[in-house]
Amino acid sequence: MLQDDRDNLELDRLQIENRKLAAEALKFMAEERKLRQEAFWHPFATGSVILTAIAGIMALLVKL
Repeated sequence: MLQDDRDNLELDRLQIENRKLAAEALKFMAEERKLRQEAFWHPFATGSVILTAIAGIMALLVKL
């Protein structure tokens, strides 16, 4: 009886560890998705900032 309790406790511990690892894997996959999306949109954002800066400088030069 005591050995069965120990075995059940060990199985419960392993199941909890398994759930923790699965949750952590899901967290890493979500982080990867986020980083991929940011990497995709970063050049567009950078380009639009550069174009806006150039347009601002040109408008300033035209007014002078």
